[in-house]
Amino acid sequence: MKNSNEIEISQHLKNLDAYGYTQISGYLAPDVKNKARELMLNNYSEVTNVELNGRPARDKLDKLVYNLQNIDPFFIDLLVDPFIKSILMAKLNDPYYRFLPPDTPNYILNYYNARSSGLALDLHIDSQVPNPGEFTWAMQVVFMLDDMNEENGCTVVVPGSHLSGRYTDREFMNVKHLNAKAGDLVIWDSRLWHGTTENKTGAARWALIATMTQWWVKQSMDITRSLPEDIYQKLSNEQKALLGFCSIPPVDDKIRINTKCGYDFLKPSVKDYY
Repeated sequence: MKNSNEIEISQHLKNLDAYGYTQISGYLAPDVKNKARELMLNNYSEVTNVELNGRPARDKLDKLVYNLQNIDPFFIDLLVDPFIKSILMAKLNDPYYRFLPPDTPNYILNYYNARSSGLALDLHIDSQVPNPGEFTWAMQVVFMLDDMNEENGCTVVVPGSHLSGRYTDREFMNVKHLNAKAGDLVIWDSRLWHGTTENKTGAARWALIATMTQWWVKQSMDITRSLPEDIYQKLSNEQKALLGFCSIPPVDDKIRINTKCGYDFLKPSVKDYY
């Protein structure tokens, strides 16, 4: 990964404020990108992707690997890179969360998947609810493992739409195609109108997609309960907090009355939380 000193953080924050997204070329070193691909593909299952109950019907090129945080600590390490932390802390950290050190993240992981798109995806937002202005509670962090272009299903965005306070119009109007190379990093505000073009190549186009949210947003998966014990034991306190272990709601007022906790709340084992 690029040294954070090599990247002008302030300019990328300005891009996010004005356009709702920013892109960093060549962010992942080739060996990091290759390791991510190998670990991800080793855990891809065609049966899991298509046939399990409750999964949406997918065409053969629309592939997913769920819960990357449960596969290897490597994927969690990607999220605590200094540049990514600098961006996300500026956008998502709660200044009133006083239980954690002020120079560390207090936002959390909401979900973390690998995806290769197939059919075109209409414009949508990932924040669930739009709101105008500067405040956002969710950001997408996307690591490209393959080149992305208009032929193989690239992301399209409507620059500035994160400030509209509106749901999308669905149709591809006034969109910008985000052509990217393998190893590039794209970060966007989850309120940004975005979609994908159809993958016409017959080949997979993989990316790692992490959604990060403010600490109070309910996670899409039960990340803390489902994390394998061997992975938990390899994580730093900062990484455990990032996965939500410092913001697990109390069972009742006899346990505690505040969802926000510090590192002193962390337990020796995953099972000790439940």
